[in-house]
Amino acid sequence: MADFSIDYSQLHTVQEKMRSLAEQAGSGGGDGKFKEVGEGSLGDATTVFGNRQLAAAFQTFYSRSRSRTKQAKDGLTELADTFKGVSDYWFDTDANMAASGGVDAQRGEFNEWVSTKEAHDQWVADKEAWDNMLEDIGATEYFQENPDESIRQVCSGSDAPDFCEAWRELEAEGNHALKPGDEPPKPKGDKPPTEYTYTDDEGTVKVTLEYDDDYNVTKQTSEISNPNGLSYTSEQEFDGPAREVTVDGDKRTIQDYTMTTTYGDGTESVAVVRWNEDGTGTMEVTADDEVTKYTHNGKKDAEWEEVKD
Repeated sequence: MADFSIDYSQLHTVQEKMRSLAEQAGSGGGDGKFKEVGEGSLGDATTVFGNRQLAAAFQTFYSRSRSRTKQAKDGLTELADTFKGVSDYWFDTDANMAASGGVDAQRGEFNEWVSTKEAHDQWVADKEAWDNMLEDIGATEYFQENPDESIRQVCSGSDAPDFCEAWRELEAEGNHALKPGDEPPKPKGDKPPTEYTYTDDEGTVKVTLEYDDDYNVTKQTSEISNPNGLSYTSEQEFDGPAREVTVDGDKRTIQDYTMTTTYGDGTESVAVVRWNEDGTGTMEVTADDEVTKYTHNGKKDAEWEEVKD
């Protein structure tokens, strides 16, 4: 989690203590019989005090005390709301940055696994094609005994083996297989890593990925939590494959998606992003039953711009 100069965790604790004080202030700092007599009927108070004038004086005192403590309660509650708003804002900002960093880390591990698998799968296919060609032209035994030799050099000599004639025909047709190099490393495990978790004193970042049969990521979920019980979740569901576009000479990768974000205060927003083939895009964000629209001009470093009515 990011380390800001402002400690929003302390703000969260302070606002909780303020609310506790506000509740105490709301009853004038008293409860039990004190509150019961002060808020009861004059007749009940007279029974307690044994004197109507004394009972009336007590209830007057209680009433004035309550009016002032209510002002104190309202002030403390308002201040607590302010502290909570600041705390939630910085937590959401911090969580958004942490989620972005977690996604980058997880995507890096996922993409590395996929790249390693693709490279190894290609080597297996190339070796199979090479072995099949050697068998077809009758050169398997020769290269088993001479694995480091080049078929091109072998077949360029005056005393070239008999299989070279068949190889030259394949080469002329462009159907000859190439000798594969050394076997590249295999990916670890049968499946790519889909979960990243990082925990420190400031909280926990957890990112999970879902993918299809072609290893295209279809959904990524980021969950952020801190010791004070605040949580932030974003779910990004991708609609269709990623596409590459070129705008003003800059290449960019675009992909439609819908992102649902649940913030520290429990509120939720849904952003629907759609890209056009020319690189421009639209985004609609729904929050608190209000829809805000944005457009993107397609340029690499451009920001989303709100559409004004």
